[in-house]
Amino acid sequence: MPIMPSNKKSNSPHSLEARMRTTFASARTECAHLVEEVEVHINSAQTTLARIKEQHEAARADSSVRLQANEEKIHALCAEYPPLLDDLVRQRTQNVDTMKAMAHASDVEMRKSRKRLMEKAKIRLDDARERHKLAMDASDLVKHYKALVLAL
Repeated sequence: MPIMPSNKKSNSPHSLEARMRTTFASARTECAHLVEEVEVHINSAQTTLARIKEQHEAARADSSVRLQANEEKIHALCAEYPPLLDDLVRQRTQNVDTMKAMAHASDVEMRKSRKRLMEKAKIRLDDARERHKLAMDASDLVKHYKALVLAL
């Protein structure tokens, strides 16, 4: 914080110049302190980034070594059991083909079943309509005979 001269109201050019020099000097020292703090912070950040980069490179190298070892193990296992794997692929293909055929046959059967169900439902509906019509005709006939009997 700049040190201000006393609160005397002097307007002389020498006192104004002295205040100006004092203010500039304090600003320069404060700026110098800020520059030093920023340089320390930047150096700390660069050190931290360098350390993180080293850790990352070490972890990457370790992961690469483990990945290579795992790939070698997988290739070794595949080399030991090729007939088993070939047979497994053939069995899986056969199972998939069988399931596809069953699904297709099931789809065809479901369509046929749905068609039969719709035909039976239509027949039953027609029968129900016919019975309803006969019941209505019988009811009308009974009413007509009742009217005739009452009229006599």
